Amino acid sequence: MAAFFRKSATRKDKASPVTKEKGRDSDQSATSHYLETSRVVEGGLFFIFSALVVIICYLGQQPKGPQLILKQLAPARVVAEFQFDYESEVLAEKQKSAVRAQVPPVFQRTFKPYENFRDLLGNLSSSYAKTQIEFEEQGEEAVFAEFQTNAEQLLGDSEIEIDAKNLIKFITETPPRERSSLSNDALSILKSLYEDGVYSNRKSDASSPEVTLIQLIDEEGRNNLPYARSFDDALVALRVRINALSPGDKTARQVFEVFRAGLQVNLVYSQSATNSAIDRALSEVPRPTIEFKDGDTLIEPGSTITELDLERMAAYRAAEIAQGSDSILLDPLFLERMLMTAILLIAVYIYIKQGLRDIYKRNRAIAITAVAILINLLIIRLVIEIGEIAALNNRPLLSMMPFIAPYALAPILVAVLVGAAPAVLCALIISVCFGITQDNSIELLLIAFLSGIVGSFFSVNIRKRSKLVRAGVFAGIAAALAGATIGLLNGYSFALVGQQAIIALIIGVLTGIAAIGLLPVLEHLFKVTTEITLLELTDFNHPLLRRMQMEAPGTYHHSLMVANLSENAAAAIGASPLLCRVCSFFHDIGKLVKPEYFVENQRDGINPHNEKNPSMSALVIKAHVKEGVELAKKFKLPRVIVDVIRQHHGTTLIQYFYYQAQQKEKGISKSPIPDKGRSHEVTKVDESTYRYDGPPPAFKESAIIFFADSLEAASRSLKKVSQPAIEELIDNIFRDRIADHQLDNCPLTFQELAQIKSSFVYTLLNMLHSRVEYPKEQESETSESKAEKNEQNRTGSKQPV
Repeated sequence: MAAFFRKSATRKDKASPVTKEKGRDSDQSATSHYLETSRVVEGGLFFIFSALVVIICYLGQQPKGPQLILKQLAPARVVAEFQFDYESEVLAEKQKSAVRAQVPPVFQRTFKPYENFRDLLGNLSSSYAKTQIEFEEQGEEAVFAEFQTNAEQLLGDSEIEIDAKNLIKFITETPPRERSSLSNDALSILKSLYEDGVYSNRKSDASSPEVTLIQLIDEEGRNNLPYARSFDDALVALRVRINALSPGDKTARQVFEVFRAGLQVNLVYSQSATNSAIDRALSEVPRPTIEFKDGDTLIEPGSTITELDLERMAAYRAAEIAQGSDSILLDPLFLERMLMTAILLIAVYIYIKQGLRDIYKRNRAIAITAVAILINLLIIRLVIEIGEIAALNNRPLLSMMPFIAPYALAPILVAVLVGAAPAVLCALIISVCFGITQDNSIELLLIAFLSGIVGSFFSVNIRKRSKLVRAGVFAGIAAALAGATIGLLNGYSFALVGQQAIIALIIGVLTGIAAIGLLPVLEHLFKVTTEITLLELTDFNHPLLRRMQMEAPGTYHHSLMVANLSENAAAAIGASPLLCRVCSFFHDIGKLVKPEYFVENQRDGINPHNEKNPSMSALVIKAHVKEGVELAKKFKLPRVIVDVIRQHHGTTLIQYFYYQAQQKEKGISKSPIPDKGRSHEVTKVDESTYRYDGPPPAFKESAIIFFADSLEAASRSLKKVSQPAIEELIDNIFRDRIADHQLDNCPLTFQELAQIKSSFVYTLLNMLHSRVEYPKEQESETSESKAEKNEQNRTGSKQPV
């Protein structure tokens, strides 16, 4: 820009045409070399980024096939592209289940119940005989009473439940020989029943299962118990045989009542034997093998997905992987995906270079976008890989996998750090890569892209970190709605669609939280200041601003005025008003070191510069820039504020002390600033001593503050505030700064300069507006009239109206 104002050189170039031509050739070769080098670096970085995208997304990834969800409708037909066969575990398990159901439970015979009953009868008989001998002299009643006591004690110690009264009657009322004969015969009958086997088929019997078909084996494991009876049948057989032994019904009933307690189930269910029988049966079942030929339909469209369908597709993918190349890099699937991604990235690169030239020239913006994309893709790959491992034994989790990926994370971060256009490209790259990894799923690509677009839309120009969570929530809502629509169109159940929507909302919230955590990291890594950070710095309780209010109130007020001027001007040209406001607050913090050396902070007419020579005063004034930079770094202010502090004076001349030094050289002690209309002799004063170190403004906001700072200070010297006077002041300042080459590195245009001037005029007129002068009360009465009035008041007379 300054080239339009730059004056032509007055001295003649004495170099020969040959020398000029050589210099021109040298400059052209240097420029050409620089361009070639920059293109090589640019191409290398683009290649590295593309390679990282491909490696993160596709390296080592196996084909997934179409998304099939258990008990849901198949979205499309799947046809085998080659012949393959596999052993079906699902069919094998069904056959095994059928075999398990057909194998009857195995029972083993035991004689322990019979032996316990036999021993109990023997003990009772021995006890009765012993009691008869001991209590024979005391009579039958004593014998009966003592035997009853002993019998009850023996029955109590035993686990066999016998009615004591029936037992005592049978022993005491039956003759010994008959009792012994009946007991031996009944024991023989009971033993024979035990030898045949007694099993239970009663529901109330919890010790063994209810059965209608059983395998009966003896102690040696042989299946040779053909006459086994159920407990009820054995009880009937016992009653019939005992009745055949005794001629009297009464005696037979007593014997039966005693010996029925000895009949128990002696065929006990054996879990180990049953398992062995099942294993023997299963070993004879052949494993089912299913074969498919090239062109056979694996999945019918619209059919309900079963476990067999999922197993079939898993076997088909395994066979497809087995037929592929052993090399990871030469795998056809990897090469196909790499080619598709390369085409996408080349198209994006061309679009950025030709369509988004503002972004293309901002290396930091491109770097932030690239890093955000790589981070997001890495997180998605890790989440998918971990999720697939966790879902090996959890079929429902597989249907949730596409919605667990946080594909809106990078678009949200890029929208905050860079802008909306790069965020859209970021969403496009991530969604396409995600869709490719999901077996070229257009549906999942659309879901991811819509979620990223919505998340970036709600992340533009946000000024509170909590709004990042809101952006994540809306991104989750977009993914949920898109997924629900696609799911319902594919015939998924409402339950599955609802689960996927809930997962998408949860991931949206987590995405916003993750963005809050990653944003400060990226800000610090790339030295970028977002509007969120800037808004936090507008708090007037910041330590530096509090110090300025107390130690340098004039500078504080000056900073507020500069903030108002620059904020309005930035809004007029489309720059960042918030950035201008915050940087204006802190641009003069270096004056806190020696506030009394600056006129706005001086009180009572005390000026420390009166005791110093101009060069020392200039050094003190210049030092506030360097000291401001040190304070900004000490309090960890963003880099952009540090840049504004360095640039807000550019390399301008400290005119007051410069002219004072010139007058001192001349020996003149009058006004340090000569009249502009009168020429004056140039003295030997080193101008560099009285110039700020710079650099000049390098971006629009810095240039706005550069002009606003000078204008606010100069406007205080206006004797009369009027629009022509303000316009003249602004024109002089702008003309002098441009002629002094202060805008050589700034991208401001003439149109923007005109807009800045108009904004400054409007703001200054409102800041320096004049007020109505209130009339003072006129003294209309002389001392004589006052005396006369006092006399009239004293005498009570009144002045006529």
